[in-house]
Amino acid sequence: MSASREKKQRQNTGPSERSAKLQQEQAAQKRQIIIYSVIGGVVAVLVAALLIWNSGFFQARATALTLGNEQLTTAELSYHYYDARYYYASMGPYVGFDTTKGDDEQFFSEEDNQTYRDYFMETALKSAQRDLALAEQAVKDGHTEDEIRDSLDATIASFKSQASSGGYSYGAYLRAVYGPYMTPEVFEKMTARSLMAQLAKSEKGNALYEGYQQSDLYAYYEENADALDTIEYSHLYFAIPTVNDKDADGNVLPDEELNKLKQDAKDGAKKDAEAALEAVKGGSSFQSQIDKYELTTAADHAKVVGTGKISSAYSGQLLAMDQDDCQLVETDSGYYVISFHGRYLVDEPTRDVRHILVQAESTTGEENKLVAPTDEAWAAAKAKMDEIQAAWDSSDKSEDAFAKLANEKSDDGGSNTNGGLYQRVPQGRFVSEFDEWLFDSARKAGDVDLAQHVAAADALVSEDYCGYHLMYYVGENEPVWMGSARSSLATADLDEWTDGLTESYPAVEAGGASYLGK
Repeated sequence: MSASREKKQRQNTGPSERSAKLQQEQAAQKRQIIIYSVIGGVVAVLVAALLIWNSGFFQARATALTLGNEQLTTAELSYHYYDARYYYASMGPYVGFDTTKGDDEQFFSEEDNQTYRDYFMETALKSAQRDLALAEQAVKDGHTEDEIRDSLDATIASFKSQASSGGYSYGAYLRAVYGPYMTPEVFEKMTARSLMAQLAKSEKGNALYEGYQQSDLYAYYEENADALDTIEYSHLYFAIPTVNDKDADGNVLPDEELNKLKQDAKDGAKKDAEAALEAVKGGSSFQSQIDKYELTTAADHAKVVGTGKISSAYSGQLLAMDQDDCQLVETDSGYYVISFHGRYLVDEPTRDVRHILVQAESTTGEENKLVAPTDEAWAAAKAKMDEIQAAWDSSDKSEDAFAKLANEKSDDGGSNTNGGLYQRVPQGRFVSEFDEWLFDSARKAGDVDLAQHVAAADALVSEDYCGYHLMYYVGENEPVWMGSARSSLATADLDEWTDGLTESYPAVEAGGASYLGK
C-alpha cells in the first residue's frame, strides 16, 4: 500500500483530532449532567426528609417506652405525659410552673434535682404501665371494647365539641392538649385503653369493697378509731393582731418600738382569751363569747367525724382532756380556748334509697342567689312528675322498674345512670323533706312517696334547687363508719393488687421519650 493510500485510509476509518476532542467534551458534559441530576435527586430527598422530620412524622412513631412485650410510640406516651402535665400547665404561676419554658428547664424539686420533665415523665411511665396492665386484665376477665364504646364515643364527641367551640379542628385541638405528636387515632386508642383499665379497676374495687366481713371492719376500727369516731367539742380563737412596722409618715419603726407593739398585741389577745376561758368555766356559753369578741374562727358546739377535721394546733390536747374540761392553747399566731365534750362511734344504720328528681326551672339573681320558680315553672315540673308517676303506676312496681324510670327521667346527674340509687345515706344528708321521709321509723322496704322541695329564700344557685322527688325506699344498710372502713381497706388492697399486675410490665424508657418536654 502506498503512503498516500495508507494516509487516506486512516482518515476514513478514525475521527479527526478535532472530532475526538469534541466527543470528549460532549462525554464530559453528559457525565456532568448525570452527576448534577443525581445530586439534585439526593438534595430533593434530603429536603423532603427534612420537611417530614420537622412535621414530627418520625418522632411521633419512634419507640418511647417498652412495657413488657409492648412498645409505646412517642405519640402514645405523650397521652400520659400531657395528662400528668395538665394540672401544672393550667395552674401556671399559682404552682410555680412557667409554660414559656421547657419542662426540663425548671425544677419540680430542687432538693432532689428533679425537673418538671423528670416528674411528668415518671408519672407518665407509671400511668402507661398501669393502664396497659389493667386493660389487659379486663380482657382476661372477659370484657370487650363494646362495653366501653358509649363512653369512648362520648369522650370523642366532647373533645370535638370543645375543638369546635375554640375554633380548632379535632386534630389541632388534640395537639394543643396533648402535644405536637398526638393524632386522633392515637388519642382514641389510648382513651379506649384507659377506659378498659377503669373497667377492670372498678370491678376489682367493687368486689373488694363488698367482700370484707364485719370482723375485718371492727379490726380496722381498733387501729383507726381517731379517724372514725365522732368528736364533739367547742373552740374559740383569738388571733394576735398584725402590727404595722411603719409610723403614720411611712417611716420604719425602730426595733425596740416595733417589738413593744408586737408584745402589746400578743398580750392583748392573751388577755381576751384568758377572760373568755374564765367565763366559759364559770358557766357562760361559747356562743356568748363568740358574740362578745366578734370571733370569726370559733364554734359553740362542733361535731365532726375524725380528728383530721380538727385543727392540728390543738387536736392532741383536745383528745387528752376530760369531758367538758376547758383549756387555753397558745400558738405562734394566737390563742385557742377549747372544751372537749366527748367521742363515740356512731353505730346507727344508714339507709338506701332510689329517687327521681324533677327540677322546677329557676333563674339566678344577684350574688348568685336562686330566684324562686314561677307558678308556670312549678306547674311544668308537676306535669312532668305526674307523667312519671303514671308510668310507675302502670309498671310492675318493682325496684327494677323504678330504677329504669330513674335512668330515663331523673334530673339528678349524680344518680340517673345507676337507677337513682344512693347507698349508706346518713341522717341529715338530704334536704329536710327527703330526709324526714327516709328516716321515718315506720318506713318499710318498697315504700314510694312524693315530696316537694322549696329552696330557702337566700339559697345560692350552686347549693340548692326547687323541685319534686319521687322516692323509693330500699332498706337499711351498715353504719357510716363501716362504709368508711370498707373504702379505706379496698383502696389499700386495690393499690396492692394493681402494683402486682404492673410487675409483669417493666417500664424501660426508649429514645422517643426524649422528644417530650423539651
